[in-house]
Amino acid sequence: MNIFNFTDVEDNDKEYKYKILVYPNITFQKDLEKDSYVVVLCNIIKELNKIRDDLFFTIISPAHINSLEFENTQQIIAPQISYPNSMRMAFPYKEVFAGLKWKENDYDIVYSHLPEHTGNLKNLLYNSTNISPAIIGYTHWTEFKEITNYEYQVGLAYNIVGVLQMSKCGINTQAQKDLVLKNAKEYFNDDVVAKLDKILEPQYLGWETPKYEKQTTDKKIIVYNHRPHTYKNYPWFLQQMDKLWEKRQDFEVWVPLAESREREYITNEKFDRVGYFSKLSSCRVGVCCRQKYEGWAISATDGMSVGVPYLFSDDGSYHELAGDDGVYYYDVDDALIDTIESFLDSDLLREKYSEKALNRFEKGKWEKAIHQFNNMINETTDGLSMLKEDTESYKKVVDFIHKKKSVTRKEILEHLGWGVRISFSGYRNRLRNEPTIKFTKNRYEVR
Repeated sequence: MNIFNFTDVEDNDKEYKYKILVYPNITFQKDLEKDSYVVVLCNIIKELNKIRDDLFFTIISPAHINSLEFENTQQIIAPQISYPNSMRMAFPYKEVFAGLKWKENDYDIVYSHLPEHTGNLKNLLYNSTNISPAIIGYTHWTEFKEITNYEYQVGLAYNIVGVLQMSKCGINTQAQKDLVLKNAKEYFNDDVVAKLDKILEPQYLGWETPKYEKQTTDKKIIVYNHRPHTYKNYPWFLQQMDKLWEKRQDFEVWVPLAESREREYITNEKFDRVGYFSKLSSCRVGVCCRQKYEGWAISATDGMSVGVPYLFSDDGSYHELAGDDGVYYYDVDDALIDTIESFLDSDLLREKYSEKALNRFEKGKWEKAIHQFNNMINETTDGLSMLKEDTESYKKVVDFIHKKKSVTRKEILEHLGWGVRISFSGYRNRLRNEPTIKFTKNRYEVR
């Protein structure tokens, strides 16, 4: 039982036209507040709430997440396996089904951030409840063979099958979308790949406006604030820093997500979000190594948002992220080392690209990026299927609501004698157009 569902103050009069069920993609269970999906979802909801007030989110979470507490959210607790590869294959059916309480709750849209589970979730809703929501999503990670070292790779096919259940799915970059389509051809025919092309839509993640206290230091800090994993090219980065350390010892490398200090020049101090951004603001320069994944780098947007110049491998996705305000190097010889040294030695160069970083931050703020996410929701709500005419059953529902003035979904279903076999979503979507009826968090009411 989730105590947070009972401790919040209910606002029964607040109208919410659409209820969205959010499915998670948790890959950093050691600290849920630092998980990239959590950070992204928090910003999406926060910014959507600034431009509209008709959405209510039910968020499936492995444990209660404080940063996802808003007036228009509630959380269903469904524990997940922590190891990412296993998590993507293990759908917690029983926990999700119990938490949905489908006889009492409506869900108009499923917003899935884990395509590998989307088919399972659709199966649960369409076959074990009478709710038939529209399905959209965002894919944060795809198991390309180029970046995984699993002996048996099945995640790519599962991911694509899940995306195909959606009407629209956001993806980090156009470069990453192209990589998905390329890999999909190994599993699916041209018609399926063409359908996938229409569903996937690059949606650039917004740049978080950081809360921090500006710090300065005489230390020349190179920050590597990505996960220290092979798919982020961390081993290669260490090789370059080893070479630089042989040449000069007037710098340190901060790797905040490292579990240990692998080199004498490494620090791995850890902070809360305010402390993290404060420390980040004191760094001389940040580095993004070549990545075959072609994804968005929140680590880089974090740094640039506090004026840290970032050095990027000359890859397509990084150009989408930083444009003309990043610094690009080729992965040849000592190109990265030479570029880093120019920033360690020149205050003027560092200041020039610090201003460029802040300029790019202004263009990419969440308050601007949110509109692409909002457009996807609007397109989805505009396309929700509904009854085409006022049937006798529909009139019976309308009359029941008017008679009772305020009723729950469960009371409507009991009045009709309906169970799983008759979908109620088409009725709900037609009711939304009734001028005398409004939807609140858990009820249907007469205005």
